Amino acid sequence: MLYNGKATVWHKTNDGYTPTHYPCWWQDTEAENISKSGTTNVDTALVHLPLGAVVAKGDYVKLGEYNGAFASSSDLLKAHKPLKVSTVSPKPYGSEHMRHTEVTAK
Repeated sequence: MLYNGKATVWHKTNDGYTPTHYPCWWQDTEAENISKSGTTNVDTALVHLPLGAVVAKGDYVKLGEYNGAFASSSDLLKAHKPLKVSTVSPKPYGSEHMRHTEVTAK
């Protein structure tokens, strides 16, 4: 997998949100779902992380390297305005260089 940047993932633990830095392929996306009740925003980023990355739905991610653990999500959101992880999908197939974890966030 080729990477075009670094990402910080704040993973939720018993002590709050702790940051980890990973190489990433970051792609901003812009789309809307149109339904009978109106339009809704969908994910705004597609991020490919290394296969062993520790990330779960509900964690936070931001392009770039940031430090600092946070006791609550509100403190994290005020400090960095990261995106919330919507889906995590491991892709463990293909050659060793192609294996990755696909993350979408909004």
